[in-house]
Amino acid sequence: MENPTRSILNLETVRQFPKIDLHRHLDGDVAEEDIFFLAQRGNIPLPVKTDGELKNYFRRLREKDLKALFQKGFGLVTSVMQTEENLEYVAFHEVEHLAQDGIIYAELRFAPQYHTGESTYYGHAQSDLRQKLNYQTIIRAVSRGLKLGEKEFGVKTKIIVCIGREAEPDVGVKIAQAAIDCAPDGVVALDLACDEASYPPERHLLAFELTFNSPLKRTVHAGEFGGRLYENIKTAIFKLRADRLGHAIPISQHEDLLKAVVEKKIGLELCPLSNTTCGFIKSHRDLNINSLIDRGALVSINTDDPGIFNFTLSDVLVEVLKDSAEPRRDLRQFQINAVNSSFLNQDEKDKLLDMLNQAG
Repeated sequence: MENPTRSILNLETVRQFPKIDLHRHLDGDVAEEDIFFLAQRGNIPLPVKTDGELKNYFRRLREKDLKALFQKGFGLVTSVMQTEENLEYVAFHEVEHLAQDGIIYAELRFAPQYHTGESTYYGHAQSDLRQKLNYQTIIRAVSRGLKLGEKEFGVKTKIIVCIGREAEPDVGVKIAQAAIDCAPDGVVALDLACDEASYPPERHLLAFELTFNSPLKRTVHAGEFGGRLYENIKTAIFKLRADRLGHAIPISQHEDLLKAVVEKKIGLELCPLSNTTCGFIKSHRDLNINSLIDRGALVSINTDDPGIFNFTLSDVLVEVLKDSAEPRRDLRQFQINAVNSSFLNQDEKDKLLDMLNQAG
């Protein structure tokens, strides 16, 4: 039974509060009208004739099943992200989305392998492509768009480069090297994403080892779905030397893993609404967020793929904070945790903490 005296923050209050999103996929947040515009500009085929129909198309995919949403949804989004111009456009407008939701800092991630014009994973092989983009070119195009967005909308961003884990290990190494090469362009970390059930993290150990003596940090999607959640989290912590973990759904249930996360100060990038939308958990309560915080874990609350799933960071926080006895305090603490586990330098972190302090 709900406590009638409990204060519940409404959506607008949360939206106006300065926020940080550390786990957010660039290709998971492209607006339907932008997809339609880019497709028309590039003569890219769409399954619909108007941007309004495109909104309904994505709604039907969300209602159908997860596989359809990921293959057809992401396949369609990434099909319009195969040129430098379009990548820059998408990145610029992503910063606009951040500003609209009151986000003051975000670490945006994407896998360059899906933007070369020849990714078979999403069916992008293009025999008529004028010029294949290399990984560094892709990353720098996104960086340009983000920097233009920062000037226009005042939101700070950094880049996390992902390896789509179905890639061959030698491809993973090339992506890792491209990420290192692009550290001056705002790349702060390497990530491992996508099909965790079929491709365990050790598949790309060599790529992550390349970052050990580099400027880059490491985050790993681990413990999201599949039959090896415990093993994948353990491998991410002890072999890939993760500085943060993405999702890590069952970590509260494993004392040894939780102890390691707390002792090593490994950030937990929780994505509660993504997990419930995908059916990996029944409720955000299954993550035992309060228990994790009480144990000293650096918990941040994030979106994952807000455009694909049709929610914002403010929506996620409102849902999580419904259970809070002191929602304003907890809202602020989630943001402080996000700053402290971000991949910024200390001066940059201090500036964000000052902004949070000013917000009260």
